[in-house]
Amino acid sequence: MSNLKSKTIDFLSTLEGYHAALKMIHWSTKIKSEQLLTDDIDKRVLDYEDKIAEVTMGLLNTRYGHGDLKCMLPEAKTSESLLKEMKSDVSAYRSEVGDADDNAGIINILDDFITDIDTWKYLITFS
Repeated sequence: MSNLKSKTIDFLSTLEGYHAALKMIHWSTKIKSEQLLTDDIDKRVLDYEDKIAEVTMGLLNTRYGHGDLKCMLPEAKTSESLLKEMKSDVSAYRSEVGDADDNAGIINILDDFITDIDTWKYLITFS
């Protein structure tokens, strides 16, 4: 298995963990604005997960199989700490992808993801 494929499977597994953690925060919060925002963030994280998976499958001319992904839960238990951890994980994966021209599509997706995380970090302050 290529190095990028392995790193992408790990990253997608991390995103699955963020999905689960966002749902836990969504269901446990007593603040309506946080409940709505975590639901919106979760939908966008799942969109990014799908885009990253499909772009890397095209880039690597491969598919991910049943059982490849695991749910790797983050340490964070609050929205604020979750977004900080998420940005760190997305930035780390972006560094692993590198800046090769062949990887421009995935790099653009990750840059957009980081931009959205920064916006969510701002919006969560209203909760």
